[in-house]
Amino acid sequence: MPGILAAQLAREGLTASETALEGRQGYAAAFGASHGIDRALDGLGRAWHLLESGIAVKPYPSCALTHSAIDALIDLRAAHRLKAGDIAAVQVGVTRVVPDVLAHARPTTALERKFSMQYCAAAALAEGRVDFGSFTDGEVANPEVRELMGRVDMVVDPGLPQGVEQNAWSRVTLRLRDGRTLATEPRGAQGHPDMPLSDAALRDKFLGCATTVLSADEAEAVAEQIGHLEDIPDIRALTSRLEGPLD
Repeated sequence: MPGILAAQLAREGLTASETALEGRQGYAAAFGASHGIDRALDGLGRAWHLLESGIAVKPYPSCALTHSAIDALIDLRAAHRLKAGDIAAVQVGVTRVVPDVLAHARPTTALERKFSMQYCAAAALAEGRVDFGSFTDGEVANPEVRELMGRVDMVVDPGLPQGVEQNAWSRVTLRLRDGRTLATEPRGAQGHPDMPLSDAALRDKFLGCATTVLSADEAEAVAEQIGHLEDIPDIRALTSRLEGPLD
C-alpha cells in the first residue's frame, strides 16, 4: 500500500528530494545502510530473507522459552512411562536470560501460566501435553499439576550454549522416587528451522487453533484445502468457509 500511495502522489505532482533514498541524510543512512544503497539492494528480488532465516512455528501456546523443556519432559514421560507420582524433583536448567521472562513460579492467571516454567513443566509431565486447554484462569484444575509445580526448580545452567540463537535452550534433570535420575542433553525446541515440525504436527497445531472458532468438520475442511492451496482455482472457495464464524 505505501508503494501504491507514493505512485498516486507522484501522479498528482507531489515532489521530494532527489536524494531521499541515498543522500547523506536519506532513508538508507537513517536505517544504518552506511555502506551505501547499492550494497543494501544487492540481492533484491533474488535473495529472500524469509527463506534464508526460516520460519519458526510455536507448537505450544506458551512463551517460547518454555518449549525446549516441555519437549524434553514429554519425551521423558513417554520413554519411561512416567506418572506425576513417580517424580521426586524436577530441575530445568536455562540460560541467563530466561528467569527474568519466566517470572511466575506460582501463577494464578492463564497469562502468568504462559510465562511460568514451573507450571508448563508440571503440565507436560502430569498430562503429557501443553495446549490451549492448559491455560485457564482460576485454580489449576488438575491436582497432580498443582502438586508437581512445587517440585519444579528452574536454575541458570552455565553449561548451556550462550549464543543469542540458543537463548531458549534448556537441560532437564528428573529425580525419581525410586532413586533413579533421568537427564537430557542441552537442546533447543521443536518448531525452529533447524528442528521443523512434521506435517502431522503442523496440522495438529492448525486444528488446535482453528477449532476455537470453527467446528471440527469446518477446521478439517480448511486444513485439507490449505494443504492443496495451489489446486484451488478461486480463493473464495477457502475464504467463504471463514466468513460466518469469524464475523
